[in-house]
Amino acid sequence: MNKNHQPIRVGVIGAGLNGAWGGIAHIPALQALPEFKVTAVGASRQSSAEASADHFGVQHAFSDPFELALHPEVDLVTVSVRVPEHDRLIRAALQAGKHVYSEFPLGRTTAESAKLLQAAEEQGVRHFVGLQSRANPVIRYVRELLADRYVGDVFAVHVNYAVPTYPIRSKQIDLGHAYLLDDANGANQLTITGGHLLDGIMHLFGPFSEISAMLKTQAQQVPVEETGELIYASAPDHVVVSGMLPGQAVFNTQIRNAHAGSFLIEVNGTKGDLQIRSRQNFMFQIDELTVFGTQGSGELKELPLPDYILQPPAELIGTAAYNVAGIYQQIQQDLTNGTHETPDFRTALAIHEVLDQVRMAGKTGAVITMQKFETA
Repeated sequence: MNKNHQPIRVGVIGAGLNGAWGGIAHIPALQALPEFKVTAVGASRQSSAEASADHFGVQHAFSDPFELALHPEVDLVTVSVRVPEHDRLIRAALQAGKHVYSEFPLGRTTAESAKLLQAAEEQGVRHFVGLQSRANPVIRYVRELLADRYVGDVFAVHVNYAVPTYPIRSKQIDLGHAYLLDDANGANQLTITGGHLLDGIMHLFGPFSEISAMLKTQAQQVPVEETGELIYASAPDHVVVSGMLPGQAVFNTQIRNAHAGSFLIEVNGTKGDLQIRSRQNFMFQIDELTVFGTQGSGELKELPLPDYILQPPAELIGTAAYNVAGIYQQIQQDLTNGTHETPDFRTALAIHEVLDQVRMAGKTGAVITMQKFETA
């Protein structure tokens, strides 16, 4: 609860019943947390908003995002829509003087993200961003293990990442997701899959000192399911990143598309090893994770989470809402205590800047010496 012991009232933009992330993840997460109350939903059409409100038992429905943000029963506006719409919708929330939570990527470009940060700071509201892997309790625990030197000095961090979603060559794409093919829209394998992963890696190990990359668009012509039209893809779908982390730890990952997903982070150190494994093998920021470790014996054993590690509601385990609920738990603590633990627009901007360096490395083939982009 906030200082007045009242739930934080949330308006969720992008809460349609057509598979929208707001309806799949945000509303179930919020409704599992007594510290929050969903008071309004927004969708592109009034009929869709009303259908969503009826389905979730929410009182207010809007097709106009500014009306949603202005409503007196909304304290926090969640923007959970396509990246190209973020700028317009976030600005509506800011103009209404409301706190705002945006999914990542924050904007289509680093410049757009920087302007959104500036606008939020000038408005004097709290701003948050959905880099939700940080809220996964396993990531929280691994961060403690690393700080306690469970593996000693980290020498190597390797991520095996095969994504079982579009695009792979055998798949078509539905019209509603065709925007992912256009690099200018800022939502693709690099910015979404890579952005969430690199944020999680830097959250665990610290900033990169240098980075190299290879970016490829392997599925260059993709048929649209509804029409059969071939769309030319300009966004990368295959991302290889290598770099140096603090302590001269070598990092590498190959993010690619596959029919069968897989996800594994391996950490090798002077005293032992850690492995972060996924149960769903879908996407790092969504999946339920487990951690295994060894200190010299050679046998990896699952490390149970300590009771004191904050965990989202158990009924959400294995769902898309689990890590999202963890972010909302952090938001509640920040709004109640005046702290700044939740990733925010400044965090997002730092990741956008890192992604720019990855693009430059991929374009030039050079090893890029990084500025120190702090994301903690």
